[in-house]
This record gives sequence, C-alpha cells and structure tokens, in this order.
Amino acid sequence: MSNDNGKTNGKLVIISGPSGSGKTTICRELAKDPRVRVSVSVTTRPPRSQEVNGQDYYFVSEREFEKKIKEASFVEHARYLGTLYGTLRKPLEEAIEQGLIYLLEIDIQGALQVIEGYPDAISIFILPPEENVLKKRLTGRNTDKELDITKRLEIAKGELQSSSRYKYHVVNDKLEETLDEICRILELKN
Repeated sequence: MSNDNGKTNGKLVIISGPSGSGKTTICRELAKDPRVRVSVSVTTRPPRSQEVNGQDYYFVSEREFEKKIKEASFVEHARYLGTLYGTLRKPLEEAIEQGLIYLLEIDIQGALQVIEGYPDAISIFILPPEENVLKKRLTGRNTDKELDITKRLEIAKGELQSSSRYKYHVVNDKLEETLDEICRILELKN
C-alpha cells in the first residue's frame, strides 16, 4: 500500500480459516516479528479463563458494540455463533502509516468486508491438511462444548467453500513449513 506521497506504507494482511485450522497459533508466531502488529478484535462474548482484556480481545457489552458501529469505529464487524466481533479502524490505519504489517485474524464474513474496503489487502486462507483434523484440534483444546464444536464444524464447511475469494491458500500441516510459506508471501525474510 502506498500513500499520496508515493511512500510505501505497511501491509494489511487478512488470515482466516475454519475453527481448528491453526490460524491463532500462526498469528501468534508471526507477531514475534517486530514488523508485525496483530489486530485486537472487539467482541461481545465473555472472556475465557486465560484471556486478557485488551490483549486477546476488547470485551464489551452489546450496547457498547452497537455504539461503536454507529460511530463508524470498525472496518468490519460480524456476528459469529451469536457473538459480535469487530476490527477497529484507528489502530489499522496507524500501523499501515508506520510501515508495519497489520495482521487481521478474522472470519470470512469480516474478511470479505475488509477485502471490499481494502482491495490491496493480502488475504490468506488457512486450510487443515484433512477435514477430520479440525474436529481433533477443536476437541483437543478443551474450550468448547460438544454442541459448539458441531456448530463450528458446520460453519467450517461453508467457509471452505468461500475460500476461493482469498488470494492465497496455505495448508497448515506442519507449523514451521506453514510459517515459512506465509513469510515468503509477506516478504518477511531476515
């Protein structure tokens, strides 16, 4: 992305994939690079036991979320399994202006909104090596009830069909290889 002065600014990067594809782990690893800033989404769901407000998410009420929508504070927002999630505009614009890679880990609904508003964004869809791996990963993390896992797997089927809207598709079989491929895409070589 470049600004009006012809100066190259940062890159907006969207990473999506079905629940259990490993996108959170990938984003956590990419964030270790000082050139990468990870977006912290706003959500109306309650925090999980290990989550920290302002670090993992900004946890707000539905009323606060609706106020932010009216103020045009979000570049995208969507409802997923009854919970609202959104990406704040101001931190994104600041990171791009500073020449950083701004990483959005968002669902397909939100990603398509961002792609429409930021056509230069680099969109990467994370695929599992096999469909049955998703259920195994979701069950293994012990954060969701069986009914929620079933819902997430149903949503994943639709997400996989919509993945054609992304510029890049990366299969997450071995984390190290996945990270190497994404770093090549983002030109994050040391």
